[in-house]
Amino acid sequence: MQCIFRLHVVFIFFAATFSCYSQETDSQKNFISKTIEDYFFLERENIHLQLDKSVFLSDEDVWFKGYVYHRKEEVPFFTTTNVYASLYDENGNRIKDKLLFSSMGSFSGKFELGDSFKSGNYYIQVFTNWMNNFKEDESSVFRFSVINKNDRTASIKSSPDYSKINIEFFPEGGSIIQGTQNTVGIKVSDCHGNPLPSIEGEIIGPEGKSIQKVSLNRFGLGKFQIFGDSKTSKASFLVNGKKVEENLPFASPNGLALEINNFALKDKTIVKIRTNEKNIASFKSKKHYLVVHQDNKSIIFDIDFKNTLEQNITFTKDNLSEGVNTVRIIDSDMKQLAERFIFKYPEESLKLDIKLLKKGKDSIHFSGNLNYANTSISISAVPEQSIAINQDYSIRASFLLNPYLSKNQSNTNYYFEEVSKAKEFELDLLLLTQSAGKYKWENIVTTPPKDNNTFDFGLTIKGTINQTLADRKKFKVKLFSLQSSISESTGINDKNEFYFNNMVLADSTWVNFTLTDDKNKPIVLKLYPQILNGRRTFNKPFKTEKKECASIEEKVEYETPSFVNGTIMLEDVEIAVEKKKKLKYSNSLGNGNLRGYKVAENDQTDVLNFIRNNGFEVPTINGFSNTVEIYSRSVTTINGARSTPILFIDGLQQMSFDLLLNMRMNEVDEIYINAHAIVPSVNNNIGIIKIYMKKGGSNSPQKNNAIPFEIKNAFSKIEPFKNKLYTSTENRGFQNFGLIHWIPAIYTHDSKEFKFQIPNMGQKNVKLLIEGFSAEGQLISETRTITLE
Repeated sequence: MQCIFRLHVVFIFFAATFSCYSQETDSQKNFISKTIEDYFFLERENIHLQLDKSVFLSDEDVWFKGYVYHRKEEVPFFTTTNVYASLYDENGNRIKDKLLFSSMGSFSGKFELGDSFKSGNYYIQVFTNWMNNFKEDESSVFRFSVINKNDRTASIKSSPDYSKINIEFFPEGGSIIQGTQNTVGIKVSDCHGNPLPSIEGEIIGPEGKSIQKVSLNRFGLGKFQIFGDSKTSKASFLVNGKKVEENLPFASPNGLALEINNFALKDKTIVKIRTNEKNIASFKSKKHYLVVHQDNKSIIFDIDFKNTLEQNITFTKDNLSEGVNTVRIIDSDMKQLAERFIFKYPEESLKLDIKLLKKGKDSIHFSGNLNYANTSISISAVPEQSIAINQDYSIRASFLLNPYLSKNQSNTNYYFEEVSKAKEFELDLLLLTQSAGKYKWENIVTTPPKDNNTFDFGLTIKGTINQTLADRKKFKVKLFSLQSSISESTGINDKNEFYFNNMVLADSTWVNFTLTDDKNKPIVLKLYPQILNGRRTFNKPFKTEKKECASIEEKVEYETPSFVNGTIMLEDVEIAVEKKKKLKYSNSLGNGNLRGYKVAENDQTDVLNFIRNNGFEVPTINGFSNTVEIYSRSVTTINGARSTPILFIDGLQQMSFDLLLNMRMNEVDEIYINAHAIVPSVNNNIGIIKIYMKKGGSNSPQKNNAIPFEIKNAFSKIEPFKNKLYTSTENRGFQNFGLIHWIPAIYTHDSKEFKFQIPNMGQKNVKLLIEGFSAEGQLISETRTITLE
């Protein structure tokens, strides 16, 4: 019995010890998880631009469509409105700035070029003011080339520059560790950083003998395994007839070697962690954790070497987020010992079917079908043999790959087209050969970001009144614009200042200010107005990567297209709606994502019935009630409350729907409507209705004591696409750099189908570049060649 009692005491002791140890481990894991959550607590936007092409003549315009992505929610960033775009030359000089209006996660615009643009590379940087809150550069940069019409040379397809060969090593996890097996990625590039593909080299051991062969893929990337030694090995390649060698990094006596296989098994990720005899005792004395995370989402595993120098951890890919995931080894002192990136391909994407409907003398008509409703896509049509496009940028790379890496990757479309095991391996090789990620662990641990910079919603107009007012509470400042159909009023604070917030005004709009008393009587006004956020600066300097190369980059002269003086305008195509008359207000700010209707002269139906038939609930009005109610058919609030749309009549937002009572369609000129539009507001509004009356609505000039003011640096006006008129569409110049058509705004709304057309320029085949996303976050980036005969 005494023996049994002693065993029982020992069991209790070990159970208590294990319980304390387990609690300590859980506490540490919770602390790591909480640290990551805190660092990524603030929302993060990513922006992608699709350009109509990537090589331009200096007398062309650069047209683009922008997509804004909510990275944590993996859907369009519906509430982003203010997007700033800056144009830079290849020396980093800023040339132009624009403020662009984003609605429902997308925007469009253009940059005008001119004779002053020399042949060379240029860059568009897009950002929001909210991005200034972060230590990392969350802006997006897109490169394009310009060929000046007086200098028709360009280095579009430059040959390798062998004046300097770069051989770079990337030990998996960060270091080569002595006394154990290591995986090392390798990259070979020319002086400009361009890959030297499909060459073979070898690893030379310390004794001067070849240990193994190393083959590089089409992007100049490869990998090999080597046992860590205190002596130095080297890599040797024969490049352009010349032997090039580079020593491997010295092997460290301390640390962990990491090896991850994320592509061999369909549903599992295998992680191997190795150390040596010298370090095993220290690793046993301290807890270590394998941390896998993307932004705020993380999963943490215990690392316990026990009596072995290697530990294997296997987990299902359900634990990974779509896109890049960062794998880190963290010790109990919150120090990082190793880092690696792995990728999970999206399970679903947008799938597109395009059919040629008919080919007319002047235009070619297509129909399209997507597997998701409520999608936004843009299409660029170029000649089949075009060399004015490249594969450096894709919407998938902008949202799933580049946000987590310290440098944007090129040729990214390759990894997402016709995905196979080989493609998964090559993308994993790309991630292995990254020197470091964008998000440093020391920053995550020490400096979580703060929201010191505002999330802009429209423009803020500030004014200072230069006169004494007896009682400021009795006065209001009114702002109105007949040009933009805006009428707003606001109070005056103790500093004699007033603010108009969340204004959506096009650049160069004229507005008027008046001062009224409590009896609505106009008073002479003296004021100084200004726009506070028409132009924002980005707090991280734009830098271009300059290479000091001994040889002069080879320039090639290309045949370029010729233009007729002047331009021809091709109007945007309306999707799935037959237009008998041109819509007047389709290009007004905020109307791009709304479905527009031109009302027939003889339409005697009720406006409320029209709204009811286009996606909203409109309860029947009974008795003598004069109150109109309109609700969204979606319930999105936590308490289940019904959401209402916002209503504009002739550009003025209405505080109630009562003006619609007994309104007939023949009183209306045009209606724009979207029952699913999510409106950034405290009222959780869903849906937008814009009505334009035939007689111009309720606006009337206010002449008394109005102070005119021109709004500068406001939102860029949305202009319809204008293509150049080519002297010929059959010559080599047009085949090289011509543009057939650009369609920035295709919205499918509730339907999965759409139609579009392009001009008939006598081409046998046309290449379509298609990008976009659905309301649920599925992405598409495809290049289709369509036969037109």
